[in-house]
Order: sequence, then C-alpha cells, then structure tokens
Amino acid sequence: MKFTAFEKSDLQNLSELQPPDWGDLVPRFEYFLKSAYCHPIKLTEDNETIAIGTSMLHQDSAWLACIIVHPNHRKKGLGNIITQKLIDGIDRQKFKAIYLDATDMGYPVYKKLGFEIEAEYVHLKREAPFPSYPTSPNIIPFREELKEQILKLDKQISGENRRGILCDFLKQSQIYLDGHNVQGFYIPGWGDGPVIADNAVAGIELLKLRSQNMDSAVLPLDNTIALDFLEKHGFVIFKKSKRMILGQKKPWNANGIFNWISGQLG
Repeated sequence: MKFTAFEKSDLQNLSELQPPDWGDLVPRFEYFLKSAYCHPIKLTEDNETIAIGTSMLHQDSAWLACIIVHPNHRKKGLGNIITQKLIDGIDRQKFKAIYLDATDMGYPVYKKLGFEIEAEYVHLKREAPFPSYPTSPNIIPFREELKEQILKLDKQISGENRRGILCDFLKQSQIYLDGHNVQGFYIPGWGDGPVIADNAVAGIELLKLRSQNMDSAVLPLDNTIALDFLEKHGFVIFKKSKRMILGQKKPWNANGIFNWISGQLG
C-alpha cells in the first residue's frame, strides 16, 4: 500500500468509492484539485484506489473531508490509516484546530485518534410542499463592496478565517442587508447551500429563499429557531452526524448556522 496525491486521472475511479447517500463526489474532487487550499490524497494497493480523503486549510484551522474506504476493503483499519496520514500532513503549529463531520461509521475511528465531539448536526429532508414566500426586500445579490463585511460575519459565526475558500464562491451569494449592514448570506450552488446569519430574522428570510428550491437541510441541533421553522414546513430529521475537533477549541456560534456549507466545511 502507498499514499500518493490524488490526480485528475483518478476522478474516473470515484464511482467505485461513491457512498450512496453522499451526493456526487466528482465535483467535490474537481474543486479539491484546483484549490490551493485543498490537498487530496489516495491510498492504493496493486494499482487499485482503496481509500481517499482530503484536508482543507484555512488561516489557522483545517477540515478533513471525504474520507472514504472502498467497500471491498473495509474493516481493515484503512479509515484510521488515511485519517492519520491526513493529520500528519498538517502543520499542527500553524493549524491549531482540525475539524471533521463524523458519520456513525466513522465516529469510532476518529474518537480513537483523539477527536472530541463538539456538536451534533441534524440532517433533514422535506416531505411536504414548501409554501411560496415572497423574497424579502432586504435580500440582494452580492456586491463587491460588501465582501469584507461578509467575510467578517462568517468569521464571527464560524470562529474560523475561511477567506481563501469562501472567496471562490462569494459572487454567487445572496445577501441580507439591513441598511448598510450585512446580517446574513446564502450561497446557492456551493456545497449544500450555506446560510449564515447573525440574527433570526435574517437567517429565516434567507432560509425561506433557500427552501424554495432545496428539499434537504443540515444544521446544528442547537439552532432550535431554524430547526423549528423547517419542521413546521414539512422537513423531518432522518439522521444525525457529529462535528468533531482535534486540537485547540475555538469559539463559534452554532445559532448562526441556518444551513451548513457541507460535511467538509461545517
């Protein structure tokens, strides 16, 4: 077995590792390959890709993402091996906190490696039609002069400086603007459509917009305002996952996450 960098030619092999409920891996790895902030790797044996994963680096924190073992090679400790390899590839002096989202299958592996549960995410799907709400007049398309406010808000909520990766997608965003103040944003078409807001009014208005076209949602269990709104509008919880951290804990605001970015960025 050997580790090497994941390459463009490996995209054709992702279907063999594709978990049934994760969504298409190809667009994710296409982004990992072109982003200077992502470092995807693969584990091979006899020219077969048997495990994959990536790290995603922010200013002083990192996320591990898409850690997947080939179905024919599970229960061999490979999840542990590739996760440790990803950790070893991160400068722990610079990146004080390493995060990941753990499924029930992955949780025992990450716990053994020292990760601690920080929060729970609830995964919902819509089982009833969503009402047609008018778009709030406070919601506007992205404007360049608002970029620094958006980045400041994201750091305030997430506790992380995610400027590098976030700037790749901001031009797609819808902004909740109160006067001259950015109070929230929604980015359709990126990951699972993140909604970040510093108050319930902005968060719910953006969530209304998102839910017109999205029939699933993922958010921290602690955000009871968003959860109550979705459940009253036909969304039901079908599973949970665990936000886990290795290293120095950082303050963050779970109540400001009305929908996460994805399992690889929280």
